[in-house]
Amino acid sequence: MADQKQIPWSAALDGKTGKAYWRSLAELLESPELLEAAARELPASAGNPATMSRRRWLELLGASMALAGVSGCRSRAGDNIVPYVTTPPEVTPGVLRYYATSLDLDGFATGILVESHEGRPTKVEGNPQHPASLGSTGVYEQASVLGLYDQHRARAARRGAALATWRAFVQQFEGARSDRGAGLRFVLRPTGSPLLLDLIGRVQARYPAARFTFYAPARSAHPARGAELAFGAPLQAQHDFRTADVILALDADFLASMPFSVRYSRQFAERRRIGSPTGTMNRLYVIEPGLTPTGSMADHRLRKRPSDVPAIAAAIAAELLLTEGARPGLIPPQALGALDPLRARVSEAERRFARAVARDLARGGAASVVVAGERQPPAVHALAHLMNAALRNDRAAWTTAGTLITAGAAEQDLTALAEELRRGAVDTLVLLESNVVYAAPADLELAARLPSVPSRVYLGLYEDETAAGCDWFVPAAHDLEAWGDARAYDGTISLIQPLIEPLFQGRTAAEVLAVFAGETQKSARDLLRDAWAARRGGADFDAFWEDALRRGLVEGTAAPREDATLRLDGVIAALTQLVAAAPPKADAIEVAFSAGASVYDGRFANNPWLLELPDPMTKLTWDNAALLSPATAKALGVESEDVVDLELGGRTMSIPVLVAPGHADGTVSLSLGYGRSGAESIAAGVGSDAYRLRTAAAPFFAAGASVTKRPDQKHKLALTQRHWSLEGRPIALSVPLAVYRERPDFTEALKGPQPSLMPPMPPPGAPKDQWAMTIDLTICTGCSACVTACQAENNVVVVGKEEVLNSREMHWLRIDTYVVDNPRDPRDPAVVHQPMLCQHCEKAPCEYVCPVNATTHSPDGLNEMTYNRCVGTRFCSNNCPYKVRRFNWFDYGELRAYNTGLTKLQRNPDVTVRERGVMEKCTYCVQRIRRAEIAARVEERAIRPGEVVTACQQACPTQAIQFGSLAHGETAMVAWRGEPRSYAVLHDQGTRPRTMYLARVDNKNPELDKP
Repeated sequence: MADQKQIPWSAALDGKTGKAYWRSLAELLESPELLEAAARELPASAGNPATMSRRRWLELLGASMALAGVSGCRSRAGDNIVPYVTTPPEVTPGVLRYYATSLDLDGFATGILVESHEGRPTKVEGNPQHPASLGSTGVYEQASVLGLYDQHRARAARRGAALATWRAFVQQFEGARSDRGAGLRFVLRPTGSPLLLDLIGRVQARYPAARFTFYAPARSAHPARGAELAFGAPLQAQHDFRTADVILALDADFLASMPFSVRYSRQFAERRRIGSPTGTMNRLYVIEPGLTPTGSMADHRLRKRPSDVPAIAAAIAAELLLTEGARPGLIPPQALGALDPLRARVSEAERRFARAVARDLARGGAASVVVAGERQPPAVHALAHLMNAALRNDRAAWTTAGTLITAGAAEQDLTALAEELRRGAVDTLVLLESNVVYAAPADLELAARLPSVPSRVYLGLYEDETAAGCDWFVPAAHDLEAWGDARAYDGTISLIQPLIEPLFQGRTAAEVLAVFAGETQKSARDLLRDAWAARRGGADFDAFWEDALRRGLVEGTAAPREDATLRLDGVIAALTQLVAAAPPKADAIEVAFSAGASVYDGRFANNPWLLELPDPMTKLTWDNAALLSPATAKALGVESEDVVDLELGGRTMSIPVLVAPGHADGTVSLSLGYGRSGAESIAAGVGSDAYRLRTAAAPFFAAGASVTKRPDQKHKLALTQRHWSLEGRPIALSVPLAVYRERPDFTEALKGPQPSLMPPMPPPGAPKDQWAMTIDLTICTGCSACVTACQAENNVVVVGKEEVLNSREMHWLRIDTYVVDNPRDPRDPAVVHQPMLCQHCEKAPCEYVCPVNATTHSPDGLNEMTYNRCVGTRFCSNNCPYKVRRFNWFDYGELRAYNTGLTKLQRNPDVTVRERGVMEKCTYCVQRIRRAEIAARVEERAIRPGEVVTACQQACPTQAIQFGSLAHGETAMVAWRGEPRSYAVLHDQGTRPRTMYLARVDNKNPELDKP
């Protein structure tokens, strides 16, 4: 062997040196288990096995293995592998098992049920008993199972460049310090975990001078500070939208991006869905800069810069407090006078809007609610509390104690920590799953200050930007392979249990904290169980523990209501803050930061399902962009796909432009979480890093930006939808409530039998159960949870940006978003979302053009695809008027690395994995239908109503999608089809689709709905 160059084995793995033989051998030799064994067996003088030459490594390894028989004579008991010959009684091959656990996002837990195939997690569903999910999920929960099998996750601990063991980490940090922890600092994500609170207390008892920082870039301290202004304590606002007839959202995307959004979506939909023309529905007002799922559901929406929201909120509050029906004498007249300078800042049109909203809120009284978003300053949150108190709506809005844990006097914010790093006051910095080098405000310059710390520890899923600056790295356990606990937003304690042993020897934050607490002999499970045994105790603890694990939560642990009294001095202080703040200049361009709808704050940026998931509003994939209104783009002389330099406070970034309907003028909206530079190879090079412009003083929006177009430079944006207008076609219908009541039969011409030469369906002798779907557009928020759920259930592959640019995305279900012109103001269009999937037509145009009979009709009404008969003529796609059939042009499992490797473990064994060159489409989750049929046949009974639930239906937070048998007349699916506003898309084509839609109904305020 001639090659004697000193190289790390990772280079061989990447294929940069050596041949395929060495790459395969390196996979064996680089395994942490073998390196740990080699570290024990090789002499200390041998050197670092991760960096020595191949020849030297093999020589020493061969010598050590030759002595394996001697070392094997030790008395240590071995762990025997048990053959799977006799099936355990609790496991039946092919029969699904579900386990309850929770996913924690910035301190707030969502309860889930995880589907397991013989010990292999494949699909996530919502836990019906959990208050945060109510049986539904969002896109992050659905995509979490793919994150478990991400082959780019860190696979071993290291110290510096050398691989290391957990035992070495424990030996270095378990010992006591002589400085009482004066130079010891911890950074964690926000959490409500009772276990972590207990461990932090133990660390504090051992090191009283240690300090703790809780940081998450997408979360804000503004709500707690606003509650302090209003009530004198950092309370947490809680809402119940089931009791709300009138809702005002102040830059609050409560249906998609706020904690508890899945629950809030369900509650909102319960009051939004109208069952008949005589029914009632809620009314939603939204003030926001960029269009969000919540804004798309609004009956009336103001598109305003973030800095304009406080003045409009103050104008509404003033009008409300002066309106008959509001709580009298809530604050004295002199306090109301403090609102006058704010009211003077709003325009006449905004003042008219404020009066109408205030009167509507007052009419609703206790059935009205005001909610403020985290981006808004504390004073706006105090105003929201003031308005809720004026409405006396304690059933719709109340407060509880904060559910996130604190470290008391030992807690400090990230700015204080950065200052300590600058002064050199920190000797040991422990970063627990917090990628602060990437996500911290740019002015803190943590990347430059981190190397000054002598000992830097990072626990993370990936070798990301923070890992690159740390000398100790420990791989983190994924949520689906970890033990722990957390709290839901309402305080309900949720348990986290693993579905699988850690794939890469991952550890949890609890285990790392336990090392510093001096408790190194317990596993994560033992730490959790012992903490709960000490807390709960009693002879019945084992029964309690088993029941809590089975349910995924501890019942009766929701935070109680706080009897909070509004403080007059705090409200006046909030108003004073708003008045003192300099009013924004009319011509100033503001930058509004928000978490990415797909990648959040960047932690999901390596998940290809989420990267390829179209943005709910813009339909952008594999990128972020600077969103501008049409008027602002025209004033700046830019258009979509132009690259611009965006400068703010002396910091600059380049990013492509995307002109977005319904966007506020004078505002640039940026999504965080893109532009990654760590070891997540899928995320690398995707999008632009908006954190470069973010500062600690203005983390959510800032004025004074400049936009400069780069001449002759374009950036292709992979959009799945480029045309937003219905062009007068009756596809996604929407009407005001007044029109629906006056003309309930307005969809009559879009349903019913059509003349046809084809045989009738269902044919004589067909099964009793005929499957169908009904979708209510009134309550579809466009959140895309159904899209990701379909992808997880049906093994839908990811194609990459290049193929999306070629319109070759493979999603079986898409959500079309249409802009409806607003006659009152064309700049503020209404939006309608329409989930579009195979319509399973009774007179299917795709069937009679297939030359090989690959697409056929089943006796129970399904439009079927026989993959092994399809020869790829694509005649069926050409003949489909709905354009819901997908042709897999390439073997994307081979073409895209993220569809292969460990990702294969996620695949549903009940669904065929398709070869290239065949047509794919929605099957109504036929595998679930057949499974229910088999169970019913075994039990000698008929299929029960609601027994078959499709993946999209199960995930939908608002329950806008209903599926079932037409024979079950008592189900919502059948009842909805009988409503006057039901219709079939492209009814004039005579396809007789089994999927029916209910037209969207908006509840306009007559006072504002005038041209």
